[in-house]
Amino acid sequence: MNDIVFDIRNIIIDRPELQSKSKRAIFGVLTAGLWSFYLYLLLPLASLLAWWLGFVVVYEEMVMLRGWEMLLELIGVYGAIVLAMGLAQVGWALTNWLRFYGRRDRRRERPQEVSQEFTEPLFLTDTGEFPAWMNAKRLVVHHHPTQPRITSVEID
Repeated sequence: MNDIVFDIRNIIIDRPELQSKSKRAIFGVLTAGLWSFYLYLLLPLASLLAWWLGFVVVYEEMVMLRGWEMLLELIGVYGAIVLAMGLAQVGWALTNWLRFYGRRDRRRERPQEVSQEFTEPLFLTDTGEFPAWMNAKRLVVHHHPTQPRITSVEID
């Protein structure tokens, strides 16, 4: 038949140092990726096991050890705590409403307009067009490079 005899030790690479570094890196990344994919495929099984263990623990705690009695007590305590927190918030809101009701609302008050006499020292240019600047939707303002002054204003 076939006179060729294979030595299994020569077929399988037992000496990775004979491979180049790039091939070893590629095969290492490929191995890590495939193992990760294999573990990803086992996630539903792990989830099923965790669900079953959780069900067993909950059954033992709630039914066998009569944990539902403590649960009813805790629900009452937690309900009282939630009620106290809600009453504290409603009380705080009511206090603020009584404190500020009928007074001016600072959130909705329009800021005061600045007069031309107040702003003239800030300009190094003629401020004759100041009313037009106040009504403009967009201005291009040029500042002095060293002094905190405005050198020119253009209506865009």
